[in-house]
Amino acid sequence: MGRWGFWALVTGVLVVGLVFGVFLSQPYTIRGSIIDPPIPAADFVLDSSQGGEFQLSEHRGKFVMIFFGYTFCPDVCPTTLFEMKQVKQGLKENADWLEFVFITVDPERDTADQLGRYLSSFDDNFYGLSGTEEKLSKVWEDYGVYREIQETDSAIGYLVDHTSRLYLINPEGELMMTYLYDMSVDDIVADLQHLIRKQ
Repeated sequence: MGRWGFWALVTGVLVVGLVFGVFLSQPYTIRGSIIDPPIPAADFVLDSSQGGEFQLSEHRGKFVMIFFGYTFCPDVCPTTLFEMKQVKQGLKENADWLEFVFITVDPERDTADQLGRYLSSFDDNFYGLSGTEEKLSKVWEDYGVYREIQETDSAIGYLVDHTSRLYLINPEGELMMTYLYDMSVDDIVADLQHLIRKQ
């Protein structure tokens, strides 16, 4: 290699290193919809598929991801649950930082036992929450959840139109971010890994 070839190689290495360094120094960009400043997450107590009752405020110290759905849902809910299973797998050793909570919008059919059977096909550690319509209505209202019964002629009876957004609560018990239904698993995992590293 001649002198000019050597210096061209050195220059190339330096340029690549500089570009890589600039890339690493860029601040992380959150993919979810940030709530700034975060707001206190409305507390609730509901019947849990894990047995007993689940009170949100007792789960401080971890990130809690909440989704509102129902076990007879034909599409959005099973897709979201499968993706949340992938999110936990993507977190690897940090998976214990996240608790996933599935709150029913169909209390007439979704008992805690029904939720437990349904969620076990995705992840035994997911919480399924139910209760009276009166108790759940307060939770739906507090989190701005849309819910509407749609009568059908199908074998499963009625369907429930509902909000498909994910709600992320930080370890301090604050609602800090939401995710739209079409957010990718990789983006959610990247956000959570970033947030966990900051703890």
